[in-house]
Amino acid sequence: MAKNKRDTRIVRLRKKPNRPEIDEAQARGAKTDEFRTWLRGVVEGTGKSLHAVEMDAGIRGNGLGKFLRGERGQRHGLTPLLIRRIAPVISVGEEELLARAGHLSYEPGNPPVEAAILADRALDTEAKTLLIGLLGRLRGRKETRR
Repeated sequence: MAKNKRDTRIVRLRKKPNRPEIDEAQARGAKTDEFRTWLRGVVEGTGKSLHAVEMDAGIRGNGLGKFLRGERGQRHGLTPLLIRRIAPVISVGEEELLARAGHLSYEPGNPPVEAAILADRALDTEAKTLLIGLLGRLRGRKETRR
């Protein structure tokens, strides 16, 4: 045992992470089921087999099939990378798929300016950095005028 307070170890209890309430988790599950059903219908509407869609999209390990059957997690069962690969194969916009899967924090067709700059493939990294910096300065001026 420690003789004084300095030699005593302080044991702190970890704060429990905030877990979503059951209602929130159920709502997320329902949204995932809705997306899964919609995506299944779109894939069937292509006229291709599930295996052919996966092969064309470059997905290995039956990832899309596992998601559609419910064997893979909720919205994280289809990562943004997989969605970007699937979109052109099933002829659905990448942005629409990302929004329906719950990966977008904004409405499709109305991205924040920063996201639009970063998504523009015609700009190099230096130009993107410059534009975002200028945008930040302009927003800073706008707030000081208010």
